[in-house]
Order: sequence, then structure tokens, then C-alpha cells
Amino acid sequence: MADQTKEFRAAAERGDAPLLPSERLWGFWEFTYANSALAIATWAFLIGGAVGLFVGPKEGIAAIVIGNIIGVVLTALATCIPAGKYGAEQFVVLRSQFGTNGSRLVYFLAVVFLTMGWLAVLAMMFGRSIDGMAAMVSGGDASPTGIKMVIAALGAICLTWFIVARGPTSIKVFNMIVSPALVGLMVVMLFLILRQQSFSDLLAMPAIDPPFEDRHLNFIIAVEVNMAAGFSWWPYIGNLARLTKNERTAFWPNIIGIFGAAVLGEIVGLFGAVALANSDPTIWMTIVGGVGVGVIALGFVAFANITSMANILYSSVVGLRQVGTDGIRRIRWEIILALFCVIPVILVLVYPGMYDGFFIFLVWTSALNSALAGIGIADYFFLRRQKLDLAALYSPPAKSVFRFVGGFNPIGLFALAVGFIVYVWVFNPQTLANAAAFKYLTASIPSCLAAGLVHFVLTKAFAAAKGWGAYPRR
Repeated sequence: MADQTKEFRAAAERGDAPLLPSERLWGFWEFTYANSALAIATWAFLIGGAVGLFVGPKEGIAAIVIGNIIGVVLTALATCIPAGKYGAEQFVVLRSQFGTNGSRLVYFLAVVFLTMGWLAVLAMMFGRSIDGMAAMVSGGDASPTGIKMVIAALGAICLTWFIVARGPTSIKVFNMIVSPALVGLMVVMLFLILRQQSFSDLLAMPAIDPPFEDRHLNFIIAVEVNMAAGFSWWPYIGNLARLTKNERTAFWPNIIGIFGAAVLGEIVGLFGAVALANSDPTIWMTIVGGVGVGVIALGFVAFANITSMANILYSSVVGLRQVGTDGIRRIRWEIILALFCVIPVILVLVYPGMYDGFFIFLVWTSALNSALAGIGIADYFFLRRQKLDLAALYSPPAKSVFRFVGGFNPIGLFALAVGFIVYVWVFNPQTLANAAAFKYLTASIPSCLAAGLVHFVLTKAFAAAKGWGAYPRR
């Protein structure tokens, strides 16, 4: 009996079985700290700098708060509530919405591509920080897309692989050191910026490079960038929430942790960008801090990126082993990590300009994540009324009621496609072309609503009659 209990607990920790309430680790404050440690990351500087391209600090702060709160709340409702209630792994729950094979497809779309893009962007930020440090020490000029940046970026990917290959313990050690220190760096940078510019002068500053004369349109784009930042947590926070004691503990710490910490970092990035007229934190930090502080700040930012990269690589590959085939599970941990890093290496080598336009990549991800959030809310709260069949979720695919059609739920996948199309029709992240509705609705909200509504209506009309997905008939 003891051996069976030990085996079940190990399976639960791997995500192969739901965690029982007694096995869950986090109360309210533990989950808040875990979320804060994840959200206080160097990408917040990048996102804040991107906001400064469109609006000044006064409007930028509003855009950061509005966009993040909407994105984080909708994402947490779709992912954290069911995970916190049932202790189930996020992509296992997704089987109830997209089918056993459909959940794998969604994983590859939402996690693999997103993670590979972030790994490349953060590696380039590491490389630029190292290049900037070398330039400051030698007195030469920095070369943000030069060979030193590329070599350092490739080194960052290799170091990340080495850390994650050693397992979660090494990642935890890095988190405990880097997260509090990054808060300290934010405070120091904010102090240095305010020492050069008064708060009132900062608020009055214009945007760096607004693309449109219409200030309202520029503001809505800034809001959309931040909604994309909020929705970008969709692939990750559900799996964290399964470790919480209950649904309330799974939901509310996201508001303090993910939202609060991300907003703090973005505002510092926004102030630095507009005050120094450059959205790249690896550049404005060297200007505001001088040689001594600049070298220290860039060195810390460089290695803080490694922590962020390790977190997202680890969580993504753990998820891959859950949704993957038996063949994928048999691949050695070190090898599957290395394979996951191939695309980021290619991006660093052939597309270093991705860094400067990274907000385009970020907003593209919202075209998918906002639709996924809408489908998750419609399915769990309105169609299933917050009730899931755990036995069916974990049953063999061939026998599961969530098999739908060949393991795919055509309704869920169609709703996802509709949400994506609506998003791109309302707002094209690549060209910034937009429909008239964008100025009043953003693009993420119509995408979320359209995907959720299509999923709800078609499920009500067809799924119950065909016996798909064990939906309640009333």
C-alpha cells in the first residue's frame, strides 16, 4: 500500500494524475510569491520600452494597468480556476475542450512557438547586455547585432540548457537569488531616472516614435501590447495553480503577483525608454547609470535573463512530456531540451532583428491566447458549469469521452480559428493596419468573445446531440 501511495504521488507530481488537496504546496502568499518571482523578469523592461514607442508615460501607465489587468484576469479564469479546483495539469484539462489529440495541437501552437520565440529574444537581450558591457569597459562602440552579441546569445542558450538539464533544484536556487535582486535593480534604475528628471517632467514627455497622428489610436495599440503581455501567461500559470489549495488561492494571487510585479517592471522600462529616447533597456541603462552602474546593471540583466529562460524552458518541456507520444517520453531529458533549443539558435543566427520588433511577436501570440482564454471560459464556466470528469480526463485516449472525432474536437478548433481570424481582421500586428472597431474594442477582446461565443453556440447545437465530450444536456 505504501508503495502504491508513493507511486501515485510521483505520478501526480509529473502531471500524470491530479494532485489531492493534501498534496498541494501553496497557500495564498506562497502562490503570490511564486507568481511574483516569475513575473519580475527582464522582459518587463522590454514591454515597457515598447509602450514608450506609442505613448508617453502618462498614457503609458494607464495602458500598462488596463491592458495587463484584463489579460491576466481572463487568462487566470480560463486556466487557474479549473487547475486549482481539481489539481489537474493544465493541458490535461484542455482535453475537455479540444480532445485528447487537439490538446496536443494547441500545446504546440501556444507553447512551443511562444517559448522558442521568447528564448530567442531573451538570449539576444543577454547578448546585447554583454556587448554593451564590453563596449563600456573598453571605451568602444556597442554593436547590438554584431558577432559578440550573437556569440553571447548562443552562450546564453547553452547555459540555459545546462541549468535546466540539472533539474528544478538549480532553477529554484537561481529564482531565490535573482527575483529579489531584480526588484532592487528596478528601484535603483527608477531612482537614477528620477534624479535626472522630475516625476512631473517625466509624465509630460512624449512618445519616442508614435506611428499614427491619432493619439487615441496609439493609446489603444499600447493597451493591446499590454493585453498581449497579460494573455502571454496562458501557457504557464495553470500548471502553477494546480499546486494551490483551492480555487480562490489559485485565482487572486495572480492579481498581486503576475499583474502587480509585471506592472512595476513595465513602468520602470517605460520611464527609462522615454527619458533616454530609446526603448532598448540594454542601451538606456548604460546612459542613465554611467559606466560603473551601467556595467553592474547590464551584467545583472544578462544573467537575470538566464533565470527567465530556464523557467520557461523547464515548464514547456515538462508540458511536452505530458502531451507528447510515448516516443517523445522515451527521449532522454537532456536530448529533448537540446532539440527544443534548436529553433532559438537559428533565430539568433538568421533573424537578430527580431529583438527590435519583439512587440510584434508578442502581439501575434495574443491572437491565439486571447481566443484560447475565451474558449476556456465558455467551456468550463458556461457549458460544464465548473464540473469536470477527472476519470475521463486521465483515461486512455481510445476509451475517453473526450475523444470527440479521432481525438480532436472540431468545434473547439473551429472556434480557435475564428478567434484568430477576428483578431487579425481587427488588428494586424505586422503592419499595424486596423479596422475602425479596434479604436474602441482592441483586438484581444473581440477575439476572446468571438471564440467563446462560437464554441458555446456550436457546442450547444451539435456536441450534446452527437454525444461528444460528455457535456450536460441541460
